[in-house]
Amino acid sequence: MPTRPFTLGRSRPLSGDPGAAGARPFELPAHHLVTHGVVVGMTGSGKTGLVMVLVEEALRSGVPVLMVDVKGDLPNLLFTFPELSAAEFEPWIDPSAAARDGRSTADVAEGLAARWRDGLASSGLGSGDVAALRARMAPRLLTPGTTAGEPVHVLSALEAPSPLWDEDEEAAREALSASLSLLLRLVGRDPDPARSREHVLLAHLAERRLRARRAAGLEELLADLADPPIAAVGALGVDEFFAPKERQALARELNTLLASPTFATWRKGAPLDVAAWLAPQAGSGGGKTPAVIVSVAHLDDDERLLVLGLLFDQLLSWVRGLPGTSDLRALVVFDEVFGFLPPHPANPPTKRPLLALLKQARAFGVGVVLATQNPMDLDYKALSNAGAWFVGRLQTDADRERVVEGLSGADGGAGGVGAAALSATLKALPPRTFFVRDVHMQPPSFLAETRFSLSWLRGPVTRREIGRLVRSISPPPPPAPAPDPTRATPRPTRDSLDPGSKQPDPRADSLDVRSKQPDPRADSLDARSKQPDPRADSLDARSKQPDPRADSLDPRLAPPAPKRASPGPSSPAQRAAVGPGGTVVLDPRHAPPAPQPARRSGAARAEAGARAPTPPPAAAAPPPPPEGWRSLYAHAPAAAPEGFRYIPWVAASVIAHLRDTKLGVALNRSQLLAAPLLPDGRPDLSRVARLDASLLATAPAAGARFAELPAPLAKRATAQAAARALREHAYRTTEAAVAVHKELGLAQDDGEPLEAFAARCRAAAARLAAAEQQQVVGRFAPRIARLGERIAVAKARYGEAEAEVAALPGAVGAALLGLVAGRDTARRAGTQRDKAAAKLERARQEWTEADAALRDLHAAQAAELAALEQLPLRAGEGIETKRLVPKKNDVEVAFVALAWAATLAGPA
Repeated sequence: MPTRPFTLGRSRPLSGDPGAAGARPFELPAHHLVTHGVVVGMTGSGKTGLVMVLVEEALRSGVPVLMVDVKGDLPNLLFTFPELSAAEFEPWIDPSAAARDGRSTADVAEGLAARWRDGLASSGLGSGDVAALRARMAPRLLTPGTTAGEPVHVLSALEAPSPLWDEDEEAAREALSASLSLLLRLVGRDPDPARSREHVLLAHLAERRLRARRAAGLEELLADLADPPIAAVGALGVDEFFAPKERQALARELNTLLASPTFATWRKGAPLDVAAWLAPQAGSGGGKTPAVIVSVAHLDDDERLLVLGLLFDQLLSWVRGLPGTSDLRALVVFDEVFGFLPPHPANPPTKRPLLALLKQARAFGVGVVLATQNPMDLDYKALSNAGAWFVGRLQTDADRERVVEGLSGADGGAGGVGAAALSATLKALPPRTFFVRDVHMQPPSFLAETRFSLSWLRGPVTRREIGRLVRSISPPPPPAPAPDPTRATPRPTRDSLDPGSKQPDPRADSLDVRSKQPDPRADSLDARSKQPDPRADSLDARSKQPDPRADSLDPRLAPPAPKRASPGPSSPAQRAAVGPGGTVVLDPRHAPPAPQPARRSGAARAEAGARAPTPPPAAAAPPPPPEGWRSLYAHAPAAAPEGFRYIPWVAASVIAHLRDTKLGVALNRSQLLAAPLLPDGRPDLSRVARLDASLLATAPAAGARFAELPAPLAKRATAQAAARALREHAYRTTEAAVAVHKELGLAQDDGEPLEAFAARCRAAAARLAAAEQQQVVGRFAPRIARLGERIAVAKARYGEAEAEVAALPGAVGAALLGLVAGRDTARRAGTQRDKAAAKLERARQEWTEADAALRDLHAAQAAELAALEQLPLRAGEGIETKRLVPKKNDVEVAFVALAWAATLAGPA
């Protein structure tokens, strides 16, 4: 069945009335996008809004969408609030921005909710349409290279043999080449597939393995580099092509990368499998439509090019394996394509697969929509055959000429519109209005105003907000089965330190955030534990009994009000005490009593003893810490010393220096970070907690037992790597928001309230205005003085001329003088009188002009002084928020320690 048309807004003819009388609904048949689309427009033209509306309409029509997000705007698709209420908007309002406007977040949220309700109503939509879109789509927010969202295993082409080696050898080799280029880029080597010896050698080694249906991961490639299984590369022997010493150096660099905790994020998460991403998902009301957002806003430029090159290669391989169709099967949206499809001769890794998609994907029903602000940076030879163009306002003549050129190239003319008229139309377009050129429509050219988007167009989303969004769209964990009252709960006998354990032993002390059924008596050290125990020793300030639905965008999923319950094994009746800095610690004075094992029969005890595993040995004295480390101890549970033991975590006191030399900002952020130790001696960075050192002890409780340290931690290199991992974590997660006023050169001091900073800005602006007013007065004073002198001279000349005219005979006197003294005398007297009168007129004119100039000069001075008086009143408008992050060299480790966490355990 053909896909329903996309309702994008209203359209009108190019010469039609811009009012409602000349408008009609703009419905774009879905199959028109099979021949691809291009959206261009300057900042503020509504380009991102149009892209979002296209995505929403595709999802409402059941068309899967793959979105590439470079700037951070496309995750706005997840801001779908079914009730359109202020309560849904408020959690996502920036409090600092609201404070700068003198408003509360509730007021801002109420205004936004009202605006969105009115805007949707004007487009014939409402909360029901928002709820239907939210229920229809199956969103995923993928973030390669970071765990902020859902991570992506970008090197899956190396570690998982692909059937493409039999079906499409060229596509498989291109995917392999892109993976190796990314790998070499990460170790600082030349990634060029044609010129890099490293790339060529690794490609030979990896392809040999992948063709044999074997993995070609880093571990395997390191082994092949040490002992190459091939004799020659091209016409040269392996040792001649790449000397053993050079291979050793490359192997060391790759091994360092392999051991790096940062690199681990590139090797975990969802495999790079576009077919699986875009496959429809089952839902309660039928199949759900995938809405996949691949966000690379957090990566640097080189990483973006390589990761997206990999993505588009995989996408192209998937497209080529589809059966042909004329209907729209899937939509690929790439917002802000600048730099990824540049004109000749630039050739980044993304250009070749994008060109191939534009040329070939239409035959398989896959449409591509590209959006950019600057059309000058696009390869118009490739885009000239796009069937649908949406052109917003373009300010520069060069951009307009390039678009007119592209439209002319698309069909030999812009639908009967002259180039000059089209250029003038593009220059005068209001926001959210686009010149549309669709070769499948009649007439092919018209103007369209986009409808209000169902999603809240909030703007770029930060990395932390991505984490909240991902939690809001992730399905809640399955509920734990109700305990059987007829069965006694066995006493815990071992500590589970495996973060990947899927079925934890109910008798274990679980430290795993992913443990689905935590033991009610276990001490949870993880802030993200879904069911925290009230008697747990929590080292994490964020341990607040989080509900898995707490970050949900849907208010109907909010957790119910807690009911008062009596203390019991599974009832969080008492909270841990909150210490300075918000860190939560278990205070023995307020801890619940230690759990007692249930009474059982002798047969039951014998049966339990038979199947209970032997507990791991526990030492009575703390193991010595690695060289250079100190030891810290958490508060012990309120139980006899033999009832608990200490579990080792690694802690580091980290100081991050945040600087901005241009603004003169220098902040220091100190924090004590801790993470549980994995069996291989590495810290589990997915469970990093922030500790309050003042609430930790330097000596253990007497009689307590201690778990063994991981054996690899005895090696100095392993201990140093653990400290570096926490330092790297601090480097990647530490940031500070500082209010700045760039015009005044002021920055908010550490701990200074925003209101105090605003007052300081006003005072500085007042001082600056006073100084500039003095400069204005000083600048105008010489000109005012010169005009005053000029007026005085003109006034004196006017007086002299006036006296001279008064001394000469008038017209009657001249006539009488002619009768007495003769005609010549009378003529001379008349000439003198005329000259004196002309002199008087010139003196009057000079005086008038000088006086007018002086009045104008005084008015100009008064205007400048009045403008300067407004500076203090407008000082708050120049305040903006500056995000500071440390450089790698600005993060230092003050000390490293073993943080011994106390956990309940069975007797030794």
